Amino acid sequence: MDKPTKEQVRDVCEKFDLDNKVIESALRQLFDKFPENNDVAEVLLKVIALNNLYSTQIPMYSEQIPTIWEVADRIVSIPTDAMLEAGSPAVVYEIAKIVTPTKRVHFNYSFATKYCNWHKRTLYPIYDSCVDEYLWCFMQSGYLTRFHRQDLKIYSTLKKAVSQFQASCGLGDLDFKEIDKFLYVEGRKLMTEHARIPLPDPENERSHVPWSEGIYTSEKEREQAKARFTDNDGWEIVSPPHSSS
Repeated sequence: MDKPTKEQVRDVCEKFDLDNKVIESALRQLFDKFPENNDVAEVLLKVIALNNLYSTQIPMYSEQIPTIWEVADRIVSIPTDAMLEAGSPAVVYEIAKIVTPTKRVHFNYSFATKYCNWHKRTLYPIYDSCVDEYLWCFMQSGYLTRFHRQDLKIYSTLKKAVSQFQASCGLGDLDFKEIDKFLYVEGRKLMTEHARIPLPDPENERSHVPWSEGIYTSEKEREQAKARFTDNDGWEIVSPPHSSS
């Protein structure tokens, strides 16, 4: 893989903007109209729009996993605006992790990064499978500090990798939203070349839910999942009761 030039990145961003003009404009107007996160009706509108237009696939109704309604309630229940203003990475986890009394713990990592980015595009890079693919290949080509691939699901590692990409390519005048357009488009091309179809977000999100320990069939698998995915930011592992069968 060759390192892209600033001109190449700009060309990709311009094409992305042209191809997605209406979607991007609709979301920008919505997030500009409702910049705060203390009214559940306003937050619900943002969650629904982002979920549908960015295909994060959080269900509207489900008896097994949290829905858009519970995501909106979660965002309103925490000090989202204060954490966003401070640039705290913790807000990603606080939005992503949904715990309900009757459903399995769920971790909407990709959605949470996108939601934060639409509020603070200079502070929060976006994660999805295409971004993951590009950063992994870019690192393997020797342009980034080495990391374990699964660690891109630790937000501090993701932000460090995207920031290094930004610096190494001389893209300091482009924010994380602009850079995401390039990473998404080029990462999708790489996945096609490598015969890997980008997974819809429900599949990705399940790979981000090691905290739902009930999905693992053995104690060894559960412990391996903890070791792979748990970061050092004081993130609490919540273990649903295991079936005795």
